[in-house]
Amino acid sequence: MKTILIVSTLTFLVLFGTIIMTSGMLENAVTGRLGQLLAPVTGGGDKTLDETLGRLALERDALQRQREELALRGSALDLEQKAFDEAQSRLQALATEIAAAQGVLEATHDAEIAKLAKVYEAMKPASAAPILASLDMEIVLEIMSRLKDRQAARILAFMTPALAAEISARMSPTGGSS
Repeated sequence: MKTILIVSTLTFLVLFGTIIMTSGMLENAVTGRLGQLLAPVTGGGDKTLDETLGRLALERDALQRQREELALRGSALDLEQKAFDEAQSRLQALATEIAAAQGVLEATHDAEIAKLAKVYEAMKPASAAPILASLDMEIVLEIMSRLKDRQAARILAFMTPALAAEISARMSPTGGSS
């Protein structure tokens, strides 16, 4: 038992001594390095301190210029955003006006086609067929679609077979595509 106690005590002393020596070495190393780092500021002379302060002043001035430039850019961006928003509002207003005008135009067109359909419906089929044959196909289709079925059939009977077939095919539910 005495042996274990002696060995434990010796081990403790060796470890404790090693720790004390290591901490002393670390303290010297840190103190030496810290002295080297602080030398330019504290004891490195006025020249080194002046150079460091000069660099810091230049850096501060550069940062100030950058701040001012960013502020100007921010103002310019705000102005551009405002102009963009105004232009977008004007475009939306124009789009609304165009849609309204288009609606009026379509209503007027529909009214005119309806009026033409009434005119052709009142005409004799033999007189209406040659006139319709000379019109644009899209207008003919619009007029024929508004005529009563009986009158449309009579007018088709007075057209050439090729034209009557084309009008019939385009008026069909499939629109003439096979």
